[in-house]
Amino acid sequence: MLFSSMTFLLYFLPAVILVHAFLPRRAQNAFLLAASLLFYAWGDVRRVPLFALLLCVDWGAGVLLGRVRRPAGRRALLAAGLACNFGALLFYKYTAFLLGAMGIEAAFTQGLTLPLGISFFTFQAAGYLIDVYRGSVAPERSPTAFGTFIFLFPQLIAGPIVRYSDLREALHARRRPDGAALDSGMALFVAGLAAKVLLANPLGEAYQALCAPEGDMAAAWLSLAAYSLQIYFDFLGYSLMAVGIGRMLGFAFPRNFNHPYAAASVTDFWRRWHITLSSWFRDYVYIPLGGSRRGPGRTALNLLAVWALTGFWHGADWTFLLWGLWYFLLLSAEKFLLRDRLPRLLQRILTLLGVMLGWALFVSDGLPAFAAYLGRLFSFRLDGSALFWLREYAALFAAAVLLCVPRVTDGLKHLCRRPVLRWTAAMGLLLLCIAALARSTYNPFLYFRF
Repeated sequence: MLFSSMTFLLYFLPAVILVHAFLPRRAQNAFLLAASLLFYAWGDVRRVPLFALLLCVDWGAGVLLGRVRRPAGRRALLAAGLACNFGALLFYKYTAFLLGAMGIEAAFTQGLTLPLGISFFTFQAAGYLIDVYRGSVAPERSPTAFGTFIFLFPQLIAGPIVRYSDLREALHARRRPDGAALDSGMALFVAGLAAKVLLANPLGEAYQALCAPEGDMAAAWLSLAAYSLQIYFDFLGYSLMAVGIGRMLGFAFPRNFNHPYAAASVTDFWRRWHITLSSWFRDYVYIPLGGSRRGPGRTALNLLAVWALTGFWHGADWTFLLWGLWYFLLLSAEKFLLRDRLPRLLQRILTLLGVMLGWALFVSDGLPAFAAYLGRLFSFRLDGSALFWLREYAALFAAAVLLCVPRVTDGLKHLCRRPVLRWTAAMGLLLLCIAALARSTYNPFLYFRF
């Protein structure tokens, strides 16, 4: 069930918000857990038993970690819990790729399908177990509350990656959001829906159209710009909707984006893009490996490990691994060679160019497809077709680029502080989104594949 589907917008979400608001505290978690399981089963009912089993393992491991005092026993429990979670992720997501890389053909891999949201589920559960092991949080003793934390439907499929410490108090409180929370939550949800339906979807169609001309280098770069904007507004839209729904249910989810295309460096970009993923790798991989505290050589090695894992987390293909290594090279060059030696404007241009070339790897279906795309991007052949497509999509590109500028979005937020303007804009955007969904069949969420 997509957030941008009629079933979700007209039936599921209103019913969940309304029923949840009037339930007593003891029934709220059970209701949300049941609603979240229904939400997940709607799209992938075959994997509900898998996630239910992992949920039981994670809850049990957390409770035992709170009781066992011997270091060896605690390490064994943590290792067992992490092995179950990452073992399931490796099996479903990487088995076919790893066997293929070794030249092994296995018939059983043909029937393997990636469970929706397993990458996000795994990181959220692993972060919880590590935090309990470290003593950062106390283990959750209620299986219902823990299940609600893990399965909470707004962030279950595509994040943001929420930590138990973010939701612990809300899970045990009477959640009855006031008018301000409902107002701001609905505004965020509609803004995210508009980003998805009115920008990301048309940009995806533009990308597909611009990929058709074979010989025009300008059209190839326009297609890459369209995809760069599509993936941003697609994921931003989902994240805003998730944060908005969470707020209407009484939860505070962390921010996941902060104008990444306005970044002045690649380091700055990753402080702004998919913030919860970056912070997860920082806190659970980079810092435990030593971070930047053990000299340049060890720092570079730690960066290599983090970005190889980041790339591989996104997908089981050489293009994703190379995408991660591409960022390792960019960040290493920035950290050890450039060190703010370039003019500010040139830094911004080079950052945007590096990010866009990374998306060329990200969107390509295998290395041959990437090589072909790269050949088109640097073919130095022009046939004029880009001018037609630029006229066709000029307004869409202009609107998307403007909404990447912090001053523009900050100005719109300032205008929407007035209740009349906010509700007029929200209702207008909602009607436009429903009309667009009614007439279009193109409605993917790019990050669902991860």
